[in-house]
Amino acid sequence: MSSREIAELTGKRHDHVLVDIRNMLDELRMTSPEFSGHLPDAYGRPQVCFNLPKDLTITLVSGYSVVMRHRIVTRWSELEAKQSAGPSVPTSFRSLKG
Repeated sequence: MSSREIAELTGKRHDHVLVDIRNMLDELRMTSPEFSGHLPDAYGRPQVCFNLPKDLTITLVSGYSVVMRHRIVTRWSELEAKQSAGPSVPTSFRSLKG
């Protein structure tokens, strides 16, 4: 999950989430380049972000409020359900199988 999505779901400013992530990674003695990335801003300019796996996302937000944690856990459940469902096949193609 991207740091930008975490910021949107928790209602925190993205720059504050970036600081929280850097602090968390420092405490865990993990390097941030392996999670670093860029996302375009409203003007198309690349902006720093982090892309965290589920365990680090939950570790990060476990220090946030219950409401914020619940939003993150719910979103991860949605992402996992979408991934396990696989690509959807249009009905017209299903009839060609067989």
